[in-house]
Amino acid sequence: MSEILVTGATGSVGRQVVARLLATDTDVRALARDPETAGLPEEVTVLSGDLSEPDTLERASPPTREGGPSRSAPRRSFAAPTSPLQP
Repeated sequence: MSEILVTGATGSVGRQVVARLLATDTDVRALARDPETAGLPEEVTVLSGDLSEPDTLERASPPTREGGPSRSAPRRSFAAPTSPLQP
């Protein structure tokens, strides 16, 4: 089973992405500024984070088989950012 991180999951487009992923037997993780008020389905693992704080993305990334954050994001996660990240 795939495990995917969705950023912007509490927005209108992000909620649609989450719903479609759940329909495909995917473990969905969502990044939210306030997990307590995210209002996402029970099946979603909601993690605290903010796109303006890049370290939160690494902590929220699906773990690798070795147990650490994924270093292969294009194969293991999907991001639907609502704003661009600064390099």
